[in-house]
Amino acid sequence: MPRLLSLVLFLLCGAASACTSFATVRSAEVLPGPSVTLQGSISTPPGDEPAWFWSYECASGCDRTIGGFDAALAFGRTEGTPFTVGAGVSGLLYPYAEGYVQLGRGTSPYGVGARLGLPVTGWTEHQLYGRYDVPLANGRRLLLNPGLFYHTGNSPNGENPGHFVALVQGVGLLLEGERASVVPALSVAAGRGVRESYGQEIGPFTSVFAAASVNITFHRRRTRASPP
Repeated sequence: MPRLLSLVLFLLCGAASACTSFATVRSAEVLPGPSVTLQGSISTPPGDEPAWFWSYECASGCDRTIGGFDAALAFGRTEGTPFTVGAGVSGLLYPYAEGYVQLGRGTSPYGVGARLGLPVTGWTEHQLYGRYDVPLANGRRLLLNPGLFYHTGNSPNGENPGHFVALVQGVGLLLEGERASVVPALSVAAGRGVRESYGQEIGPFTSVFAAASVNITFHRRRTRASPP
């Protein structure tokens, strides 16, 4: 656990000025009460045209790795149908509100959720996702998080509208502690986008890339490593 915490801090520091997180892999089990999740991530280069959406002062030759930082505050309720509501920010420019409903309990919980991007800048990011936990030995769980990622908007001068949509499959490992849980994860995205540059259409273009991430969630004290 100490090594994983060190890795989380390293990724967060390295991504502090970065752009976006394409996925946040989490457990399907709702945590009761308040919780805070911090994540750092880095992707493989997605290609020149997709990378343009998360580059600054870049007209060509934009292809590069994309770092990401995600911070979220959530509140969960487990009575009746468990659910979570919360808000956060992806990168430094994409705030969002989020809701999640746990539809299945037991040793393999599952559920669905959505993120709604808030129009603070010219660009917003939205997500639809599912969560499914697969029990492993020693109380650990394999986390499967398929999702749909949608980035849309326009540049500040109003001359470069565009969008990028991707199917994302995230896979992580839940390492649960009493007051904090860590999830190292790998996500693969397959996307398609189009944009304009001063009236000239660029695309459609496609891309397949991967992103590695580590997140840590601080939560109420838990006395067992797996749900009953």
